[in-house]
Amino acid sequence: MITWLKGLLVGVLCLFLTSTLQAMVYIDINSPGGNRVPLAFLYHGSPEIEKVVRRDLTLYGIFRLINPQAFLTERFEEGKFADWRTIGAEILVVADESLKGGNVDVTARVFDVVEGQEVLAKEYTVQVGWERMIAHALADDIFKAFTGEEGIFSYPISLAIKKGKGKEVTIMDPDGLWEKQITHDGCITQSPSWSPDGKKLAYVSFKRGNADIYIYDMETGKERLLVGGKGAQSAPAWSPDGRYIAYSSTIKGGNSEIFLMDTLTGKKKRLTYYYGIDTSPSWSPDGEQIAFVSDRSGAPHIFVMNRDGSHVTRLTYGSYDVSPAWSPRGDLIAYSSLENGRYYIRVVTPDGKNDRILVEGESPCWAPNGRYLLFYRGLGKDRGLFLTSSQGGGSLLIKQVDGGRIDWSGKYH
Repeated sequence: MITWLKGLLVGVLCLFLTSTLQAMVYIDINSPGGNRVPLAFLYHGSPEIEKVVRRDLTLYGIFRLINPQAFLTERFEEGKFADWRTIGAEILVVADESLKGGNVDVTARVFDVVEGQEVLAKEYTVQVGWERMIAHALADDIFKAFTGEEGIFSYPISLAIKKGKGKEVTIMDPDGLWEKQITHDGCITQSPSWSPDGKKLAYVSFKRGNADIYIYDMETGKERLLVGGKGAQSAPAWSPDGRYIAYSSTIKGGNSEIFLMDTLTGKKKRLTYYYGIDTSPSWSPDGEQIAFVSDRSGAPHIFVMNRDGSHVTRLTYGSYDVSPAWSPRGDLIAYSSLENGRYYIRVVTPDGKNDRILVEGESPCWAPNGRYLLFYRGLGKDRGLFLTSSQGGGSLLIKQVDGGRIDWSGKYH
């Protein structure tokens, strides 16, 4: 088992809930551009955990963290909220860190200052070296306590990042503060895709001179060739049940078609039949449909078909539409649209209605909760990874990175 996953498996020793009440402060994350709720974070411990929690809460875009220099006290007195109301706090988070043997323990309490009541109390324990896992879990729990939605920062992303003359598959925390290179092929690797259980990555590598699809086992560190040989393989996408991978492959004459590979039996089935480009499959969360890109109508547009290739329906009508990403909620399909020389992230319902712009950018990727998206903006050294909400209304820079297609794991690591 490779080191990073072993650390994650044994690092999170205990995350147990001691009490949870319903928060009176309700934050509507469906309202773009809404006011951010002032939050005071009183932390006693190492700066590492405090830094990550603050960053994650800021990236959610719904909290306004109060500068600790404005605090009137460095300790919380039970039942006394006057000092926190005075500085405008509506939420108070009090967390204390301690070292117990080889473990780091954080006890956190979250208060609704407006109502003067505790809404969450929880203890987190990890092995030394995995403190960031506590930070992500705490930030996600705070988010859930006041929105009712699952958090996003405990779930890693995968992407191919430029390394030397090529690109390598890399996993990263969604806040950009931690990353680990997975492949070391010394060539171009691209389009990583998480298996639904978070234990495998499918990706494309040119290390044998061809564009072949491999599966990498995160527990053993071993890889195996899934699809190779003649033609160029691209854009692997796992089915929600984890058994199949849809992908694009060029056949005779350079025609790109979408195929379905059974990862257990090795049998494949061709899904599309059109002399042109059919690529970039993206599954519906129920596994019954696939969104994809095709130029069968002229320029590339987004289409939807049943999982057996039947009932092909066109969804978009822009000048150049690519990179479909089906929301985990099933309600929206995000995609990139080139308009007047600029790419924009747009969303459309699976029946082709309510098509709208979210933000300027390309290559969208949904968070597991279906409420946020990661995407790119810019080129080369100016290329950056950004976060926005499903309602649009702005974006926040995660980090400058010259990367390729992003995939967000739906499993906690």
